[in-house]
This record gives sequence, structure tokens and C-alpha cells, in this order.
Amino acid sequence: MASVASAETRSTQPVVVVGAGLAGSECAWVLANEYDLPVVLCEMKPKTCTPAQHMPGAFAELVCSNSLKSTSLSNPSGLLKLEMRALGSLVMPAAEAARVPAGEALAVDRQIFSGRITAALKEHPRITLDSGVVCDTLALRKKHNAEHVVVATGPLTHGGLAEHILERSGESGAKMLAFYDAIAPILDGSSVDLSVAFFGDRETRARKNLSRNKEEGEGALGKTPGDHAPEGDYLNLPLTRDEYLAFVERLLAGDMVPHHDFEEPRYFNACQPIEALAASGPLTLAHGPMKGRGLTDPRTGRWPYAAVQLRREHCGHESYNMVGFQTRLTWPAQRAIFSTLPGLQNAVFHRMGSMHRNTYFCSPRLLGADFALRNDPGLHLCGQIAGVEGYLESAAMGVTMGHILGQRLSGREFVLPPPSTALGALLRHVRDGDPEHYSPMNLHWGLFDAVESHTPIRDKGARRLAMSERAQGDFAAWFAHHLKP
Repeated sequence: MASVASAETRSTQPVVVVGAGLAGSECAWVLANEYDLPVVLCEMKPKTCTPAQHMPGAFAELVCSNSLKSTSLSNPSGLLKLEMRALGSLVMPAAEAARVPAGEALAVDRQIFSGRITAALKEHPRITLDSGVVCDTLALRKKHNAEHVVVATGPLTHGGLAEHILERSGESGAKMLAFYDAIAPILDGSSVDLSVAFFGDRETRARKNLSRNKEEGEGALGKTPGDHAPEGDYLNLPLTRDEYLAFVERLLAGDMVPHHDFEEPRYFNACQPIEALAASGPLTLAHGPMKGRGLTDPRTGRWPYAAVQLRREHCGHESYNMVGFQTRLTWPAQRAIFSTLPGLQNAVFHRMGSMHRNTYFCSPRLLGADFALRNDPGLHLCGQIAGVEGYLESAAMGVTMGHILGQRLSGREFVLPPPSTALGALLRHVRDGDPEHYSPMNLHWGLFDAVESHTPIRDKGARRLAMSERAQGDFAAWFAHHLKP
């Protein structure tokens, strides 16, 4: 997009954005780059970091994973990327420039990714940086003579600021919610035994092969598909049935970091610790993060009973993320248990897995128009603190908030995209979700409106294709009518 604010309508008051994570970075960039508005970007780095951060000088740091999910337009994440690019995202071009091989997923080199975003924001002439911890948005507005403050401080928001937001909202502490997120280990790629591990991506035709072989049992483990690709972006560790069951047994017996007495161990579904998944049933991992289905071992021509997938952290083969292995096992237990996996007997770990507490607010209860507090229309919430889950979803909210305030301060009203689009479906969850059962949410097809049809579309793939095509058309129409300059 080109800049849309004219000299006559451009605001001279800055918008203050608190937090230079994905959401805050996107919001600041859109306001400054698309609307020529002055922005004060407040970030507590490098003076202090949260317990999960490791890059003191970097904005948009990726803490848990280095993946921004699927690029396919048959996936909601692929649609959201398409919409974000149209809206002038800073994250999307930075991710493409930092991309590492990960099959259909958009995975990035963390340092290159954060470095490009940090440089772009620091070099922008209309963005001013203000370092330090923020605990009072009223004092912040007075300091910078600003009417609007966007809080995009993420799931590890400083306790003083979180309490201040609750006070401004008029709600009690019970309305500030929290869940636990977990980080997967990263290991040295050169320490993986390549006589055991093999490169390969999960086959796109695997599901069709399974449905074609109904007599063998839908989703049967260890079945042989009809075709396979000898190479791929993921490094896979195959397990036999006995190896898998022995690993699950060791996992369940491992020492774990205890919760404090005042902590309630609630986990976000998409980031449950691997040991919590294993505790739900002995085959849960084999049908989840350790699924062998669709991964053909080129040495056997068969799918393993189970497999561990390793995803590259950088462009080379120096380090790999253990996909789906987020955990609250103690570090000694992680080393002992994970080193028993085939191919990891000599594994060297760059980073062990860990747990951290995420805080978010019940947005449908607290937020009104422009995603601002009903009791304080100049205080806006954005990103994970508002109840979205995931890097991509947080960045998408930041892009949106930039346009909401950019349009408003340019004398126009921002009309939200329809809920048939990826962005519209996500925003509807945040603003109009059920306040009694609100929880952080990744974007998924269940948030979209169903496709109206005279005859029901029974095939899941066909339904999703129809929803994707409708989303692309509806977004293009909305963009042309409401946003394109």
C-alpha cells in the first residue's frame, strides 16, 4: 500500500505503541509507513527482558518456535499471510528474507528475522524509540502528549502494567486470565546420527492413500504408502512400536518442574507439554506430534510407527527445533530422556525446553470500538494480550490496529473485514467472542462463517477450498471498497 494520509488530515499527536514484539512492531510500522503518522515505540529492552527472552537488543523476537505456519492458501494461515501482505505488513517481507527450508511452512532464521524488523523500525524517520518499563498509560500519554496508547506487550506483560489495565477497565483481577505455554528444545544438528535420521516431508497424498485403503484401517500406524519423496526439509527420527512405547514410559516417569502453590496448571491446547499429551493416552503422541504417517523412510520404503521431526532453526544445518516437544521436564530429565530417542544418543542441546506463564485479557468483556477499553477509549489492546495465540495472529492484529488508528486519525472510519476472511474471522473472535468461555485462539476454519450452498459440501477438502476462494474474493472486495487509496 501507499501512504494514505494527506497533509491536511495528518495528526501531529503521536500514537504511543507499548511493546516491540510482533504486534507492536506491525502496528508502529503501519502507522508510520502507511499513514505518515508520528509514533513513539516503547520497549523495555535492552534495559530488561522477560524470562523467556534471549535477544536483548532485538524487536519482534521469536521465543517459542521459529515457524509462522503454512503458506498454502488451502490453510487459514496462508490466507492470513496473503491479507497481511496487502495491508503493508513489515513481518511478511522480513520473514521471506529470513526463510529457512521447512516444507510448506514459513520458518525463519530468528536472528535475521528480528534483525531486519529492528533495523526497519529504528531507521524509520517517523518512529521514535522510548526504552523502559511502562506501568502507567496515563503518565505515558502525558509524557508524549498523546491521545492514543496501544498496549501490545504480549503474554508476559509486566505485572504493574497488567494491574493498571485492569484498574482502567473497571474490572476485577478475576477477569485477567492466564495459561501456560511451553518451549521446545533446540539441538545441534551435527550431533544427530544421520545413519538413523532421514530427511523428508510429510506426503501431501498420504491422506488420500489412507482413505483408499480403508480395509487396513483409517489412520493405521506403520502402513506403506504408494509413493514417497526421498528428500525433504525436515530431519526425521523413526521409531518402531517398541521404541515408541518405551519412550512414552520414560517420558511419563520423568522429573518435572513443579508449579507453585498459587499457580493453576492450565495449558493452551496447541502448546501442551509433550508429557501432558502422553498422559492422556499411550497412542496420543503417535497420532499427534510424533505421527509417523506420511513420512516415508527412503531406506525401507515404509512409514515408521512413530517419528520425531526436527525443523531447521537457521539456513544451514547447525541447529534444529524438536517439533511438538515443548515440555516442563527438568533440564537433566530432558537430556536423559530425549537422548534415548533413535539418532539422538550423542545429542548436544543448544537450548532446553521450558515453561512460561502467559497473561491475556477477556477482550469481549473489556473492549469496544477500535479494540479500546470501554472505560478508556484512548487505551487499546493488541496481539496476544488481547487473546489471540500465535506469532502470525499477533502480527495480524498489529497490522489491523495500525489501520484502525491510521484511518481514524486521517478522518475516516475503519470498517472491519468480513468474518468470511481470515483477518475478519480472527478479529470477530477477539471482539465478539463469548466472554464466559473466552480463551486464546489460533486462527482455524472453525472461526470462519460456513459457506452457504444449496447442497451440503460433504468433502472436507472441497469445503475448505470453497471457504478459501470465498475468503480471497471477499477480502479483495473489502480492500478495494474500504481501504485502497
